[in-house]
Amino acid sequence: MKFTKIALAVVATAAIAGQAQAATTFLSGASATSINYVKSLQSLCGGDFAVFKESTGTTSLGNFFTAKCSQDFTDLAGVDAVAFNVSGGSYTAIQNSSLLPTNAGLKFVQDFSATPVLVNDPNSVLNGIAVAAGVTATGSIQTEGGFLDIEPAAFDASLLAPFGGVEGLADKVGFANFSQAFGVAVSNSLYTALQTAQGLTGCSANDMIPACQPTVSRAQYASIATSSFNTAKTSISTLFPAVAPGTTAVPAGKLTLCRRASTSGTQAASNQFFLNNLTGTGSNGGFEPVATAAQFGPGVVATFEVKEGAGTSNARDCLNAAGYGIGILSLENVPAATSGYRFVKLNRVEGFDAAKASKATGISGEYEFAFQAAKFSVGGAGTNAVIEAIDAGLTTISVNGLWGSGDSQFGRNGNNANVITKQ
Repeated sequence: MKFTKIALAVVATAAIAGQAQAATTFLSGASATSINYVKSLQSLCGGDFAVFKESTGTTSLGNFFTAKCSQDFTDLAGVDAVAFNVSGGSYTAIQNSSLLPTNAGLKFVQDFSATPVLVNDPNSVLNGIAVAAGVTATGSIQTEGGFLDIEPAAFDASLLAPFGGVEGLADKVGFANFSQAFGVAVSNSLYTALQTAQGLTGCSANDMIPACQPTVSRAQYASIATSSFNTAKTSISTLFPAVAPGTTAVPAGKLTLCRRASTSGTQAASNQFFLNNLTGTGSNGGFEPVATAAQFGPGVVATFEVKEGAGTSNARDCLNAAGYGIGILSLENVPAATSGYRFVKLNRVEGFDAAKASKATGISGEYEFAFQAAKFSVGGAGTNAVIEAIDAGLTTISVNGLWGSGDSQFGRNGNNANVITKQ
């Protein structure tokens, strides 16, 4: 009997969908390198591989997805599925783990009854992967750990307290095999206003090449991000010279800080880089509290407001709104070609460069807003075989703004409180 290619594809995907669930590992945490988690696991599947995800469409993974193999992953006996929930940010790897029995669980994609379809789209990160989309995530499951954008010490002390502080987590955290860069993103209106103010003639809001990117200094962003009530919050033209204090689009010259929730690794990275949240808590001090929505909510200050969101999509929505907005996004994000937010240079050095996957200046040590990622395992650093297997496959990174440990001779030498130096 001869089988057509279509028939063979149906048989292969049916094998995955119909396979009894042997064992699933549940992970949460950072979302930036999600596609690399999947590709790492795909390389460990000797059978038929597919991704089951809650979001519709086949252009992205979304926040809830499970990598499924028709047999146990290589060297992971008894594990044929790894489920991820990356909706709440890095710290959920710890906060929603089984380390504390009272921790709230998370929902995961656990239904493998749908038939995956191979994605054939060179513009999709899922190209070449069989995908079943629109599968509802369910349950309330405590996770086994996951990856973080930066080590736990950079997060708010109130989040660390239930686990005995940094010391209580020290033996459960290690550094991952990749680093990640972050960038200052601004709304379309602020981008063009800064271009005009900085004399970038011949450049429009749709020109995102380094030569057309305006620059923001570390001190300027720190002035916005700190909880201190300063002139940065009362006059945008004082903060950014020559930017019009009021326009048709922004009548009061209002500036909105689009930040993430405290559980976000992107927010923790921002707090460390601009406000010394990790390095400034020692005997010499230097820690700056961060501005919050509770402090600068709607109407508190006519010229400044803070908006907080749990996910990256919330920050992007805030930055895509009308008016002057500014915030931090990881550089795996790529702005739309004709509208929405834009990345600016930081201290006159570009982080975002679509032509170079937004990693060239980070790899060369010129762009310093980058940190080595961390990994957390409930049973202790290095004890979770699935996390270690994924991490072993992350030495080569295909995502914008991230690079493997072997790709650069510059780094923070195993401590994100260190300055970046050459090996």
